[in-house]
Amino acid sequence: MQIRFRFQALALALLCGAALAPAPARAAESYMTLGLPFFEPYRVAIATIDVHDGKVSGTLAPPAGDPRAPLPLSGTLANGRMTLVIGAGTNAYALDLREGEQDIQQVWSETAPVADLDPVALFRPVGGFSESGLALQHLGANWCGQLIGGLAVELRTEALKSTAEPPAELATLDVVLGPNRANRATAKLKDVWPRLRLAVLAADATPVTVDVRAPLGGEAKLARALRALPQVTAVALPSSCGEMALVSVPRERIMDGAEVSEAKLKAYAEQVLPRLISGAEPGARGPGARKFKLSGLQVGRDAAGLAFVGATLQGDAEATRLGKGEIDQFTLTLTPLVTAADTGNTISLLPSVSRLRTARRTGAQAPDEAAFKAVQDPAAVAAVDHRIASWIAAGEGTACSFLTQTAFQEPENALVCSNRVLDSVRDEEDAN
Repeated sequence: MQIRFRFQALALALLCGAALAPAPARAAESYMTLGLPFFEPYRVAIATIDVHDGKVSGTLAPPAGDPRAPLPLSGTLANGRMTLVIGAGTNAYALDLREGEQDIQQVWSETAPVADLDPVALFRPVGGFSESGLALQHLGANWCGQLIGGLAVELRTEALKSTAEPPAELATLDVVLGPNRANRATAKLKDVWPRLRLAVLAADATPVTVDVRAPLGGEAKLARALRALPQVTAVALPSSCGEMALVSVPRERIMDGAEVSEAKLKAYAEQVLPRLISGAEPGARGPGARKFKLSGLQVGRDAAGLAFVGATLQGDAEATRLGKGEIDQFTLTLTPLVTAADTGNTISLLPSVSRLRTARRTGAQAPDEAAFKAVQDPAAVAAVDHRIASWIAAGEGTACSFLTQTAFQEPENALVCSNRVLDSVRDEEDAN
């Protein structure tokens, strides 16, 4: 529940002349902060704020796993204004903040921002941050990168200069090599450690950052573990772009509590996929008018224990990828995963398309199986991924993310996917 709701409830009770019972204890709320330079090189810190009887208390901390001690927070809140004090004694800093909203976020921003200084803001999605969202952010102001499967690790210059071999916790990490391309080669960090040490010998050397692979679903856990190492300055989301498609859906659609329900996941796919493949509009309650086939739908667990639902789909290319004059046939898996793009109320689905085959549409009858030919163009696969993610997002009223290195170009009437991660707010002039 957002902070402002507490004061609305109090005002209503006073107007009605009701006797006010003691307010029940409420859990502290987590905010991200911008413009507070206490935990560099991170641009975001985590504020945990509790409000009781107009008094504010809490802490300001670096992202999870960083060993630096949190700072105390204190202050007052009334009528949409918060006086927030960071630290104590001679190391205390006071801020005057006002409440507002941007998109799905609750925002507290400075009442009197000073020109040429980075504005201070506290913000959180209405549904709160997911665990992954609180652990995974990007470092640079301009960012286009992965939300899944990788991390950017900034190594401490002094550690590279003084340590001939990396510690065991770093040695076996898979470092991404070469330019930003799909299916990039990797090498163990221990094998490139000598080259990284050379890179910091120059007098004007900048900190060395390497992109590493992370197990799907284990990105936040790995980030927390790496941040605790003395050889690591920071861990963030990688700034390199690769192949990625995901869409957020409400957690109750496919989860029971904190766990994915295989029964709910299967039921969700049985409801959504026929509507998608038959050309129905996003959010429609029934299937569209186009003929389709859906077979072999089942749920399972992959080698890492992640739940997934898979099926074979066949339908008009106009429904599957906004194509023309063709019928598509492909295998689809949807893997649920909590990512940095999710709020506390959502979970992402990762579509993966394989064995894409197509045949010319020649009449009302479906083509014979022999008429389908394998599609070699990776842009066609990317188009199906994009259509699935954007169509589900439009129907659910949620967000989707899509990145590709292929030559795929979104059709003019395509639904839109952004690559926004929930670790920032827009500038005031952009929000108006």
